[in-house]
Amino acid sequence: MKTILITELAPEFLIQGFSLNPDAGRLTGKIGRHEVELLASGGPDAPLEGEAQIISLGLARATGQYRAGDILMMGSDDLLDRAFQALDEMEQRGLVVNLPASDVQDTIFVPQDEALFARVQTWKNKKLPFLCLCVVEPIGSEEQAKLVTLVRKIVS
Repeated sequence: MKTILITELAPEFLIQGFSLNPDAGRLTGKIGRHEVELLASGGPDAPLEGEAQIISLGLARATGQYRAGDILMMGSDDLLDRAFQALDEMEQRGLVVNLPASDVQDTIFVPQDEALFARVQTWKNKKLPFLCLCVVEPIGSEEQAKLVTLVRKIVS
């Protein structure tokens, strides 16, 4: 199955962490038998045909109940299950959240809430497997390495 990574984060650590290569203007690679393609969140939308799963990577602002380095997640049940298994192996804290309504406090905040909300609705309507992973800021090299390891475990 093809995995499409969509990132709001600077992609350099993902390119290096997944050994992605430019192929016809796209960044592609493999994790085990699975093909991976990296897209910037401001770039073209992910293709919605064929067998593909989508993993969106972003940042979240720390609030009262979230600590720096926490992984906030939302997505399809299967991918959430795989994410929790991987987080357990890594002894990393992960929390399932929803995108906020404008009047709800202590929920995930992503810099591009409206764009992400629209994408999530499209993925749900198309019944695509998806997972949004947001790391609570600040994100340093340790959090970047954890994110790469987490995605590798989920995909493989």
